[in-house]
Amino acid sequence: MIYESQVLIGIIHLVSSFLWWSITFVVVAIIRPANRSGVLSVILPKVQKIVIAVSTVSIISGFILFGVNTNYQFHALFLTFWGNMILVSGMLSLIVYCNVVSGGKISAMIIKLSKLPKLANQIPMVFFSMITITLTFMILISKVYVAR
Repeated sequence: MIYESQVLIGIIHLVSSFLWWSITFVVVAIIRPANRSGVLSVILPKVQKIVIAVSTVSIISGFILFGVNTNYQFHALFLTFWGNMILVSGMLSLIVYCNVVSGGKISAMIIKLSKLPKLANQIPMVFFSMITITLTFMILISKVYVAR
């Protein structure tokens, strides 16, 4: 029973994480550059609702997956390479998640604090890079975990 639940949670985590990354990629690479006139702005609230749902499933399933694999022994986050990668991935994911849930308020705060106006255009790419790093770590973690 435990093995089946690990597989199911792993699939849910994998699918939701790839959906989160894919939707973010479409927004950052296609919708945002094409939205110079603001015509596509009506799409963004709908996309945000989808991203919030998918990212919530990804984060919760990742937490559950970690718990199932380690019997909720959180000290494993600090003692192993595998745990360190999970910790970094989780922190990066939570930063991006907070920005998505807040409706971009973290981005707005960074822009206000920044003296560089060009930085404002790069913030979505920075957040997308964080999700990409997290996804890459997830793939590496799964290979390391299987090999353990």
